[in-house]
Amino acid sequence: MTRKRPTIQWVVRRGLCTGCGACVGVCPADAVTMHIDGRQGGYVPRIDKARCTRCGLCVDVCPGHSVDFEGLATRLFGEIPEDIVLGRYLGSYVGCAADKDIRYDSASGGLVTALLIFALERGLIDGALVTRMRADKPLEPEPFIARTRHEVLSAARSKYCPVAADVALKEILKSQGRFAVVGLPCHIQALRKAEQHIESLRERIRYRISLACSLDFSFRGTIRLLRDLRIPPASVARFEYRGRGWPGTMLIGRSDGTETRLPLADCRNRLGPFSLRRCTLCSDLTGELSDLSCGDAGLPELVAKDKLGSSFVLTRTPEAEELLESAAAEMAIELSELDVRELKAVQSYAIFKKRKLRARMSLFRWTGRSVPRYRQKLLPPARGDCRSSIKFYLARYALSGHRPILRRLFHVAGLLKRKNRQGPAAR
Repeated sequence: MTRKRPTIQWVVRRGLCTGCGACVGVCPADAVTMHIDGRQGGYVPRIDKARCTRCGLCVDVCPGHSVDFEGLATRLFGEIPEDIVLGRYLGSYVGCAADKDIRYDSASGGLVTALLIFALERGLIDGALVTRMRADKPLEPEPFIARTRHEVLSAARSKYCPVAADVALKEILKSQGRFAVVGLPCHIQALRKAEQHIESLRERIRYRISLACSLDFSFRGTIRLLRDLRIPPASVARFEYRGRGWPGTMLIGRSDGTETRLPLADCRNRLGPFSLRRCTLCSDLTGELSDLSCGDAGLPELVAKDKLGSSFVLTRTPEAEELLESAAAEMAIELSELDVRELKAVQSYAIFKKRKLRARMSLFRWTGRSVPRYRQKLLPPARGDCRSSIKFYLARYALSGHRPILRRLFHVAGLLKRKNRQGPAAR
């Protein structure tokens, strides 16, 4: 008799679900679906108990409860990365799309968009898992398999909201050919875990492209932003979080034909208090298990003069290095080498992700909440990490209205003050 194993609901009950959608994408019984949780403002899975066979695959591929970074890196790259901040890499570059229209209409210089179009048109892939905003519900993202240049272009630009991208793995598993997958670090973590269990998936994925991610924001943040701008959500006909050069602007098009534009900095400031709680427990800034990592370059010399945008690029596998070199040689992208020391100097969230994570996890434990398990080296902690982490959560939850969490945090802060604790970072 087959032993019944835990389902993804075990992860959800512990508050560790990342909303990546991998459980939906790999479920052999089609028993899992993703839904928006109005209270949290993110995606959570639901299980059809009549269909579920309790095979446990959904938990096996889930990055929410644990990720063995060192074990996966050893199997994938043959070594444990020495670089704690960036992970294993072969090359470091700064680049952008050679096509100025693509570069202007995308985020971070359109490098990923240009690479995907190049790979499709050269027959290197048959499709790419990407995300666009839905036509019928413009405030919700739509992961899909792009198979044409036009479809890739429709997915350009950042999405500062939850995206259950890995639900589209189901279509990849049902299709023939080779594919690229574009996602955040949690999507790539789930993909790598899934490939350990599903050989046919591993055979179908040619490129895994990670977009750098500091924190993601809930749907509640977007709704609050619209209300602050006095725009009824139901009136929105077109919604773009970013585009139109660098650093970019948010565009909100209403059904009456009028538009509102918001500078990117203003957009991110308004969304900031609504960072997803599980995202604050992530240690992966650049997508360390990907083949290729990209994100805003943010270099001082570019910030001063670049009006179209550029991306940093880290190649982690020989195949990714070859893709990049081929695209540059055929002038699909513009590329130049980048000193990793320059890149690290502008990655301000590296300290947040790689050093202060210990303190945030301690806070969660003290407030009775579960935390994920990572097998991975982190930067040495520093005095004051615990206090700054309390301030981080207080600032966000005070503005976003999470009163139960605020009460727990104030309780912990009081204990620290009374007992003169310096937090785990100082021990």
